[in-house]
Amino acid sequence: MTQSITPRERVYRSIRHQALDVVPWQMDLTRGVENGLKQYFGTDDLITATGDHIIWVKPLLPPALADPTLEPGLVKGEFGDIWRMRDEAGNWGELVNTPIPEPSLATYRIPDPALPGRFDHVTGKRAQYPDRFLLVSLGGLFERAWSLCGGFERYLYYLAAEVQFVEELTEKLADYVCALIPQLAGMDVDGVRVGDDWGFQNNLMVRPEVWRRIYKKHYRRIFETIRAHGYVSAMHSCGKLTKILPDLIEIGLQVYHPLQPEAMDVAVAKRDFGRDITFWGGLGTQSTLPLGTPDDVRREVRERIELFADGGYILAPAGAISPETPVENVVALITTAREQLN
Repeated sequence: MTQSITPRERVYRSIRHQALDVVPWQMDLTRGVENGLKQYFGTDDLITATGDHIIWVKPLLPPALADPTLEPGLVKGEFGDIWRMRDEAGNWGELVNTPIPEPSLATYRIPDPALPGRFDHVTGKRAQYPDRFLLVSLGGLFERAWSLCGGFERYLYYLAAEVQFVEELTEKLADYVCALIPQLAGMDVDGVRVGDDWGFQNNLMVRPEVWRRIYKKHYRRIFETIRAHGYVSAMHSCGKLTKILPDLIEIGLQVYHPLQPEAMDVAVAKRDFGRDITFWGGLGTQSTLPLGTPDDVRREVRERIELFADGGYILAPAGAISPETPVENVVALITTAREQLN
């Protein structure tokens, strides 16, 4: 296969459902897996070592919002939520303090989206990897809301009993996301991804009619803003989203992450939605990668490449590879993806 096409252009071609020389891939790694791969490859530059086609960055905490009084192990988000981070858990944390203890915004203010410093690192990342697809990952509407309101269960109660509050908070969070997007102008960004886990592995977390009534219009605004500024629109949402995937496509979503084989049949998802959206994921991070053999991993990778040879796909783990995954399985994924270049 020719290597004349850059990884960046491969991602664009796949999103456009154009002919591909190689199916693009992306590695989503937890810290433990990163450390194992750095040792295996003998380098800290895993983007180059893995051949990763996508680099993605999150906003930095504006210096004006830094809290020097936090005890070690705690991280305070710019919205005021505080998390205890645990290395042994991968990249995830435990919510320990919330800034909205009651269903009211009377004493709470959304952070000023104009505060400087959030995107100071983006141009440097582009300069470091000029031939990769550069994605900026922003927060969403659902997960951010429940982290502000004291946790998932309490927020679901508000969703049933405090609808006006939920609608007001959702609108303000969408305003905030939309205000960040224009700030990326001139940074040579390719895409913007928002993140909200809406799915259990067998269904949505809320009824589809509730999602459509409260959230759909705001995602439409966000996707329209992303695309109006010339970026690819992407969304992360774990679980089974088949009931609202047509809605997401309708309102302008171009790339859906992750295609999770434990929750959605990969072949059926391609058959039913593959003409209208690009899937990103498809490799089992709860099944094949942690529990299978290297041969199992290679087999699954090759099956996905064959299924999506006509584009509309980014080969990737269906979420961050967990720390307990054997390094040899991750290496099998990487080397099998790279075989396409030979």
